[in-house]
Amino acid sequence: MVRIDAVTEDFLTDKGKGQGGKSGNYRSDANRELNRFVEFLAQHEDAVTTFEELESGHLRKYARHLTRQGWATGTVRTYYAYVSAFCGWAVREGHLAENVAQRRNATEPIPDDGGHKSGEQQAWSADDRQRVTAFVDEQAHEAIDNVSEDREAAIKACRDRVLVYLLSYSGVRGAEVLRDKSDERRQGLRWEDVHLKDRYVTVFAKKQRLDDRGLPGPVVYPFEAYQRILDVPSPNWPVFPSFHRPTLSQRITETLAERGYTETEIEEIKVDQSLIESCIEFDVAPPSITTDAGRHVLKRLCDQADIELDDDDEYLMPHGARRGAGEVLVRTSGHAAAARALDNSEEVVREHYSHIEAGDLADQMTDAFKEADSQQSSESGE
Repeated sequence: MVRIDAVTEDFLTDKGKGQGGKSGNYRSDANRELNRFVEFLAQHEDAVTTFEELESGHLRKYARHLTRQGWATGTVRTYYAYVSAFCGWAVREGHLAENVAQRRNATEPIPDDGGHKSGEQQAWSADDRQRVTAFVDEQAHEAIDNVSEDREAAIKACRDRVLVYLLSYSGVRGAEVLRDKSDERRQGLRWEDVHLKDRYVTVFAKKQRLDDRGLPGPVVYPFEAYQRILDVPSPNWPVFPSFHRPTLSQRITETLAERGYTETEIEEIKVDQSLIESCIEFDVAPPSITTDAGRHVLKRLCDQADIELDDDDEYLMPHGARRGAGEVLVRTSGHAAAARALDNSEEVVREHYSHIEAGDLADQMTDAFKEADSQQSSESGE
């Protein structure tokens, strides 16, 4: 008999990314949920440990257990999906005769997703985009005017403005330009990846290879202004450096100690100026902010700018910027052009933005009925 906990690592490896399948968001999240599932089974009255013992009734009880944790419907469905995927994998491996997680009696306790469809996910509107870009413009201009007094504040304001503009207009994924703690290959966009003259950046794409993303006109000036203020000592610096003081302090200490600086010299360097300025002066590259930190930046900016959304979302999120860019591209250039710009298949774009096509068809039908009614009236008049 095959123990369930004995093969979870095989499943995670198959689903993981990078060398040996040891990285990736999916692996990290699935690992957490499978540990929760195995622990639940071990505490079951029958103490289920093998696939031979696993039945759909156990999955039904686990689904009910998830719904009682107070999580949002989408979270419950996502967590259960990891377990279901594991069971499906076990079927293909010959450990299970069928995917018991997909039996109707197993999935019945899972709450309905409410029919979440195209057009219901957050997408930055033109007004959202204009409000947040106007705010970061104001913040950056003020900080640049006072750069001689507070260069750290100017760097941070310019960094935040570039992040907002890049997300607003390019349609990049947050994980393509920010550090992903679950994937060691995604260390954030570097200045050597930015090509302002030719208006593109090179990112590690979702398809697991390097790819180029266009920089629309509005993004270029914020990049240029930021580049002048930051004035990085080497091109391998992150475009979106972290300002987390403990992290910068440790990075400076470790790097300069390796270069032979004494502890006293290092402490004096830290005291003389801001930590980010010390990093620049001594070419100590800080880490990039993470995808989570990027979301926190946007939340902070929305709070500061008093941007309130009409829906249930608390703030403008990175994926909302991408969907907003997609909406603009589909409406103005069509599905094929949007698919190329967003690094997606045309089929996926049509599915994600089907509400736009439905609206266009409704307009065509309205015009058709108006024309038919007009013709009928003309014929009746004769």
